[in-house]
Order: sequence, then structure tokens, then C-alpha cells
Amino acid sequence: MLVEFRECPICWTSFQVNRNAAARHTYCTPRCKAEAARRRRRERDEAADVADGEPMTSASPGPTPLAPTAVRNCPHCDKPVTIVALLATPEAARPTIPAASRDVIPMRRS
Repeated sequence: MLVEFRECPICWTSFQVNRNAAARHTYCTPRCKAEAARRRRRERDEAADVADGEPMTSASPGPTPLAPTAVRNCPHCDKPVTIVALLATPEAARPTIPAASRDVIPMRRS
């Protein structure tokens, strides 16, 4: 039996292959074979999108930083606190606590 060494094109590890079956073995594990199929499918879909005239989209552009919209003083330490996006409205920045709840004590500035 003749043995041939190959390098996996996905993870770049070296593995042994029987020369008689060498034409069938390209990847070292089923996991690498599945990853190669995912990559081919993604490339095919992107090529089809370009052919249809749709612009290619990036995978994930990443989070965009929120711009500060208001600055308030902390009720505990009286240092400035920056409030962003959803907390910019006065109702959200200073919520009212229902009086019916006795287990929640509102914080007050002294």
C-alpha cells in the first residue's frame, strides 16, 4: 500500500492518504470538508448577487458608536454622566416611580 501526504486547503495540516483513494481525499476531516462547502456556497451566492446587479454587502459592519445627547449629574456622586440615544428624553432620563410600590425608594439629591 502506497501512502501519500497532503496538506488540507482549509486548516493547512498535513495528513496521510492511500494513493489508490488519493483522488477522493482533499480535506483532512469532515469538518474541513463542510467548511469548504460553506465557502463555495457563499462565493457562489455572492457571484450570483453581482450578476443580478445587487451590490455586495459586507458580513457585519460592526457597531456604530452612539453620539452623546445629554449630560446630567449623577444623583449619588454629583459627577456628570453622559446619556445616549434612548435616554435623551426628559421622561426617560428622569423616570417617575409609581407611588403604589412601597419596596422601591426613589433616590433624592440632598
